[in-house]
Amino acid sequence: MASAARTSAVVMTAEEFLLYPVPDAKAELVRGELRVSPPAGGPHSVAVGNICKKLFAFFERVPIGRVFVDGTGFELVSLRHTVRVPDASVVRNERLPAAGIGPGLLKLAPDLVIEVLSPSETASDLQEKLDDYAAAGTPLVWVVDPMRWTVSVVAAGEQTRRLREGDALDGGMVIPGFSCAVSEIFEGIARDL
Repeated sequence: MASAARTSAVVMTAEEFLLYPVPDAKAELVRGELRVSPPAGGPHSVAVGNICKKLFAFFERVPIGRVFVDGTGFELVSLRHTVRVPDASVVRNERLPAAGIGPGLLKLAPDLVIEVLSPSETASDLQEKLDDYAAAGTPLVWVVDPMRWTVSVVAAGEQTRRLREGDALDGGMVIPGFSCAVSEIFEGIARDL
């Protein structure tokens, strides 16, 4: 997740956002304001890929949810004109549309959000995202730091836990039974960034 440039003072709706010609970059809509972020770097992409590989393998065995990769927009309907695009996310099956996923944005908050820090990420940008996900009802967020090889687990109603290389990351109540070594998230990333 990279620091987002504020590009517009015009209030935009989620429907207008879907039609807006955004350059090759990640874009989000935050209370009607378009935010564009620079492309992610290699360590960011490797960490996202490693986590998604683990989640896809788990859901093959235990089909209780669906993984959404970077680029999936979630309209946080409890927050006016807000569309967040996490680096990866999970929605449990019982919260997905019974008829299948249709066109456009998903109008719900993910059950699990994975945000991978980028060098340009500011503490206030991250806190704003965490606040938005909490307000929208997301019960679990993993904040992955490829520079420090840590994962911060932000679970609703709990103290934030910081996991290191020798620890195991689990899915808590959101993805019961899921677990992977924190070190596996950073496979392929140089140790001294």
